[in-house]
Parts: sequence; structure tokens; C-alpha cells
Amino acid sequence: MAANIPEARAVLDAPGTSCAYLTPLIKERIARLQSSEVLEVRSDDPASRNGVPAWSRMTGNQLIASLEEDEHNTRFFLRKK
Repeated sequence: MAANIPEARAVLDAPGTSCAYLTPLIKERIARLQSSEVLEVRSDDPASRNGVPAWSRMTGNQLIASLEEDEHNTRFFLRKK
């Protein structure tokens, strides 16, 4: 794994999931983690590029990295508060 990519404790792979459904899935999955553990979220919804950072700000779970792999796919790394 590259040095700039955080190590995730869990992965939520959600292709085809709109951001409206993605954020409740993130909430459910991150709830299973211990404080400070990292969740990787994989999304192909362009709206997630704004929605996931907004969710992070509203919930206090830190967005520590996001990687735009191409014009559709993004990986987000969220640290549980």
C-alpha cells in the first residue's frame, strides 16, 4: 500500500449507490468501528464527492483522505471520532 493511503480497518464498497443511500450505509458501518479506526468508502456516485465530506463535517468523523481514481470512482478514508 502506498505511503499516502491510510490503512483502513473496514471497507464499504458501494458502487451504484446514490449519495442519499450511501451516507446511511457509512453511518451504519462506521458505528461498528472503535474510536480512531478508519473506514474506507468506495463510491462511483459523483455526488459523493460533495456528500461524503459534508457528512464528515456534520458528524465529526474526520475525512483524512479522498482519492479520485478516475472521473467516476472515489475512495474516501474516514476516521471514526
